Amino acid sequence: MAHQIDFTTGQAAIAYATDTDVPWHGLGQTVDPEASVEVWQKAAQLEWRALKAEVQFDSTVTNQRESFADKHVLYRSDCGAPLSVVSSDYQVVQPADILNFFGALAEAKQFRIETVGALMNGRRIWALGRVGKNARILDDEVAPYLLLATSYDGTMATVARFTTIRVVCNNTLQASLRNRDAQRQVTISHQAIFDAKAVRADLGIALDAWDEFQQKAGLMAGRKLTDLETDGWLQDLFQPFMPYGQSYTPEQVRKSKGYRRIVELFAGEMIGGHQDATDQTLWGLLNATTEYIDHEKGRLQDNRLNAAWFGSGARFKDHAYQLAEKLVA
Repeated sequence: MAHQIDFTTGQAAIAYATDTDVPWHGLGQTVDPEASVEVWQKAAQLEWRALKAEVQFDSTVTNQRESFADKHVLYRSDCGAPLSVVSSDYQVVQPADILNFFGALAEAKQFRIETVGALMNGRRIWALGRVGKNARILDDEVAPYLLLATSYDGTMATVARFTTIRVVCNNTLQASLRNRDAQRQVTISHQAIFDAKAVRADLGIALDAWDEFQQKAGLMAGRKLTDLETDGWLQDLFQPFMPYGQSYTPEQVRKSKGYRRIVELFAGEMIGGHQDATDQTLWGLLNATTEYIDHEKGRLQDNRLNAAWFGSGARFKDHAYQLAEKLVA
């Protein structure tokens, strides 16, 4: 199993548009990008609902089956597999809700669905939609996307956020775009009802947000870094994420696996590392960081997609982008 993709039905729970590249893990079904939401849902193995049932137990005191009304089990409607135990007021966002969110935008010609899938036996699902045309950053290229995801295990709220993908290597730069209220993402608690119209309004989808990112990326591509600046940026990047929450000396940080590998990628080993936009530039250092997180970090490949989009990897990349913004402010 690659990258925790769900195989509950016997097929990989991932679908991608026919006119896009095959995912690097090689899994999934192709779908016509103009296809209906229902076709996408079937191809991604998401033709199920998350159902709720009261937690029950056999009491040795009353010798009867008792119910615990404050807790419910979430389980899949297609195979009955349990997903998690949640509170009684937990609001479920169904797979169809995620797809219909993008379906409405696609009909309005604002987006097109490109990837849909599920991770961790269906406990986390996502859809990725293209926002607009690719942007040129000198001789590099990035594509804008909107990511919408939810979970059924209580570990993550429903989130909607902008992200960009570097075309040459599929690195993702989390939450690089902000809406008109400077929000990096919209978060909907599972104690609140998912309102697709309200989420679209909160995102404030606007071209000026994408334009702002392109301008900053252009500045980063033109910002050459000295060895001293590179080391200082990486020190600021790694210190908050070093083990056990302790402070480490600069030399200890330099000896860490992540620091050393990003330096190697930045020095020319990353994909597209010899382009003008990335050669010894801040843009290159940022993309060396995202390549490390998306494609190399962690012992288990199964964990990388989940971590890179939703976990510690996403937080690391968001911190990296904020540090890069400061250098071109």
